[in-house]
Amino acid sequence: MDYQDYDVLVEGNTDNVPINRENIRNNWDLSCLRASSVVQYLQTHYGVNPKRLTAGGRGEFNPVATNATELGKQRNRRTQIIITPKLDQFMDLIDKAPEEGK
Repeated sequence: MDYQDYDVLVEGNTDNVPINRENIRNNWDLSCLRASSVVQYLQTHYGVNPKRLTAGGRGEFNPVATNATELGKQRNRRTQIIITPKLDQFMDLIDKAPEEGK
């Protein structure tokens, strides 16, 4: 499989503790910065074409664990890498799916 044909979405996430830094306004900003750091690393260290990369932040609004415990907060402070086919390839996959089920 040639992964050059796929786009990469990196989502940053935070816990629900407000950030207290002068240069970061809130958890939205922090989550975007997390994602942007990963995107830049993928480009610099792995040569991923920047046209294929998207960075986005979800703030504290997509938790995978409770924020009531320290362990839960740690799990919520994360980035997610989502590999997606380009739209035209995705549509081709959808068209082929019913045929394969026959």
